Amino acid sequence: MTITPTMFNEAADAALSEVLLSPEGRTDPYSRYHRLREAAPVHHSAMGLWVLSRYDDVNQVLRDKEVGKDPELFMDGRFGGDWAEHASLRRMSTSMLWANPPTHTRLRRIIARAFTPRRIDAMRPVIESLFDEFIEPLAAAGGGDILNDVFYDIPLQVICAMLGVPREEAPPLRAPMNHFQRTFELGLTSEELLEADAGAEFSDEYFDGLVARRRAEPQDDLLSDLVQMEDEEGRLSHAELIGFCNMVVGAGFETATHLLSNAVYALLRHPEQMELLRKDPSLIPGAVEEVLRWDPPVHLVIRMTSRPLIVAGQEIPPRSTVITLLAAANRDPEKFPDPDRFDVRRDDHQPISFSAGIHHCLGWALAKLEAEVVLDRLLRRFPVLRLDGSPEYRPRLTLRGLETLHVHTDQEAPR
Repeated sequence: MTITPTMFNEAADAALSEVLLSPEGRTDPYSRYHRLREAAPVHHSAMGLWVLSRYDDVNQVLRDKEVGKDPELFMDGRFGGDWAEHASLRRMSTSMLWANPPTHTRLRRIIARAFTPRRIDAMRPVIESLFDEFIEPLAAAGGGDILNDVFYDIPLQVICAMLGVPREEAPPLRAPMNHFQRTFELGLTSEELLEADAGAEFSDEYFDGLVARRRAEPQDDLLSDLVQMEDEEGRLSHAELIGFCNMVVGAGFETATHLLSNAVYALLRHPEQMELLRKDPSLIPGAVEEVLRWDPPVHLVIRMTSRPLIVAGQEIPPRSTVITLLAAANRDPEKFPDPDRFDVRRDDHQPISFSAGIHHCLGWALAKLEAEVVLDRLLRRFPVLRLDGSPEYRPRLTLRGLETLHVHTDQEAPR
């Protein structure tokens, strides 16, 4: 039987729909990504979106300086003309994450000064101390939900400490920021949008007050530096500072949380790989890279075309929305031999999990440091670590992670 292009598109749409809409697809998106890539690697979906799933194609688009973001085009198409009435969507549209040059260039240049190697390396003892503190109740109980009781708290406190949020004021930000993050999902419901609005209003009000406090009484923290920082084009405005706080906390804690839990879950499912790390902790940085490739916390990012764009011989028209599937690109067999194999000794690491080009994640080094420190201390602390039950994935795809991760631990290892 001859397979026609139309049938290929139908096969690609079926695979994409399973990932976006079915519980089975959310649990195992990777087999669907393979089907999508084989059927139509440059796919114009029934939803009108262009979807890319090969590494080279995703990398090309993300690095193309003329492929940017058009928040109004995206919001109008996704939510209709009244999207600006929602606090969460207004925030998205004005975030640096959705900005284009020259605005993006200016904001990123200022903010990048804050993520220096010195500042990030200074967080190592903070991460170590937080891990030791938050793991103690779980260790005393012989196990528990390491995701919700440990892995949410550590990244939230790390990024808040770096920013300048007082420790006792960090936990109330968790739920509002989590609700706002749902705006990144393609299947946002009306109820979730209202929760996202409430979360955006809460954090906007909180950071408005924190910026005012740091203007009045600067501290030794990132926000105080940004408040006082001069730029050739002027300081960050009050609104830009609030937006930065929201961005750095929102992007800096939940993605790191799911990097940690995805890493531990991968090792629990591959005990022979965990044993390799126990015997040789020098493999841990490479293991973090492999987790980022094999099961990254961010599965897709969105771009818009301003001109005709040629990808693998296929023309994508201007004013098109392009979904770049980072997680699918990381399993492309043309880039990574035996891509579904989880191997902490893999030496061909070039995952695209932090995006690429001008929107490459500023916090990549901090996220990897957190994962390296936590894995090292976790494996040293517990000579035996076992999975308890069968965890389920959240009904999300853009920011993909587990709902819970219950583990059993052995007694504390000798120090």
